[in-house]
Amino acid sequence: MNTRVITIARTIGSLGEDVARTIAQRLDFRYVDYQIIQDAAREAGASPEAVGEAQRTPSIMTRLLETLARNPSMPEAVWANPTPLVESPLYTSSDYRKFVEHVIVDIADRGDAVIVGHAAQAVLRGRPDTVRTLVSGSLDHRVRRIMSGMGMEESAARKLARRSDQDRVIYMDRFYETPWLSPDTYDLCINTDHLNPEQAAEIVIKTAELR
Repeated sequence: MNTRVITIARTIGSLGEDVARTIAQRLDFRYVDYQIIQDAAREAGASPEAVGEAQRTPSIMTRLLETLARNPSMPEAVWANPTPLVESPLYTSSDYRKFVEHVIVDIADRGDAVIVGHAAQAVLRGRPDTVRTLVSGSLDHRVRRIMSGMGMEESAARKLARRSDQDRVIYMDRFYETPWLSPDTYDLCINTDHLNPEQAAEIVIKTAELR
């Protein structure tokens, strides 16, 4: 098998993590998710929380502070005493994402890994040893799983699913100019409405073997 890396992008409530774990177990690959944040934080000398926050679209205030950190000559009256920020080794959200991307590439170079999330499908695009996979499903099916798994009312679960989808679409478009839910972004797209994690994992594994 020429495939050494499988990336799993997933919508909330699609069982994507379960599919990824099943693939990793079946292929004896490493399952990699939060470790990426931990390794990037270690490289950056920052907290995992700071790196994790950089994987969300930064707020207007965050972008203003980052601009200030890169432009310490801006008038103090405008920024209300920016000196403490300027004197600290502040990384921007873009800097933290670079650390994350470096960790993802390093994991891919070592091979035998299932990478969940973290825009790995964009970071590793073009690699012939990587199968980039989207695990998704219809909103109604995902909402029912969220309700069951998180003990939510239907309205709250539906709101969570829609907000999660929207946030990821915005993030991928803003930072990678990549349509998150477009089939063109992936080598394989799986709908888990009528598939359990083992069945979905089997499809991914067969695709990996055929490449």
